[in-house]
Amino acid sequence: MPTLYTGLTSPDANYIHTPLIEIVPVDDDTQLRRAIADIDSYDYVLFTSRYAAKYVGALSVRHTRIVSIGRTTTKALHQIGVEEVYEVEEDNSYGVVSWFSSQPHGRVLIPRSNLALPIIPEGLRQLGFEVDCITAYNNRMPEHPKKVNLDEIDRIVFTSPSTIDNFIRLYGALPEKKELVTRGPITEQYLQTILKQR
Repeated sequence: MPTLYTGLTSPDANYIHTPLIEIVPVDDDTQLRRAIADIDSYDYVLFTSRYAAKYVGALSVRHTRIVSIGRTTTKALHQIGVEEVYEVEEDNSYGVVSWFSSQPHGRVLIPRSNLALPIIPEGLRQLGFEVDCITAYNNRMPEHPKKVNLDEIDRIVFTSPSTIDNFIRLYGALPEKKELVTRGPITEQYLQTILKQR
């Protein structure tokens, strides 16, 4: 079954891989550098992607819990020298909020994408946490995305809401009579919202 994969890195060499997102540094990282300099004032630093770990870089913290959304992000944190990482059991936004529901209240720093959804910070604030979100990197559509002949594709895999948005920008609409697959509940919910609108 010919499958188009829209995420940054394809997990299967048999997929037709045309990334519809690109990760780049922020134009001005002043706020990020200030937050990192003041990182010991936070009770938690929450990493929701491996790219946040990449752009934050090595951390020196004393009383801060480093929290990871999942295995891939935890691995990236270990690679930058963070040894003790609290990894949430369910690797999505709802799993993060659920994990924090059983933790002591405190200040949370979330270095994240410019396109990150509000689910986590809103959920944590409702639980009583003080949350600061800092843009650590930009998620954007590639300047020259490769367009393929969709007549030759049976299935399309979307890895984030932004890959869905960028697909629509590139192709004009989501195709009918194709199998549309998502990675994670947030992307699935977004896909269903888009499909109801057409």
